[in-house]
Amino acid sequence: MMDFSQLVVSIDSQRDGEIVIIRPHIDNPTPLTLQYRLTVLKHSASGQSKASQQGDIQTGTSLSSVSVSLPPDGTCQVQLQVLAQNTLIREIERSCADTFVEQPSDDQGAIRL
Repeated sequence: MMDFSQLVVSIDSQRDGEIVIIRPHIDNPTPLTLQYRLTVLKHSASGQSKASQQGDIQTGTSLSSVSVSLPPDGTCQVQLQVLAQNTLIREIERSCADTFVEQPSDDQGAIRL
């Protein structure tokens, strides 16, 4: 079993007008290629919609992204799941407007948020 105690998982988002670009990102001292599932739930006056994306992700790169059209009154929630051989190893959730980075675990699997 691989050691994922130093794995850092984050979601980067940038807003340009009504477009929000969301990128999953992982960092680890040892290079890794893992799988990810990214789900974006968007709420606005015109209703609710959901977008999902999955694939491989490598440490130190942010090649994958999801673009969401979001009016000024809209909000969105992002969920990122990182998996190794179809086993969930990290999951984070955040608002598109938040800055969020999950830190590596300290002891006994405790994770600082």
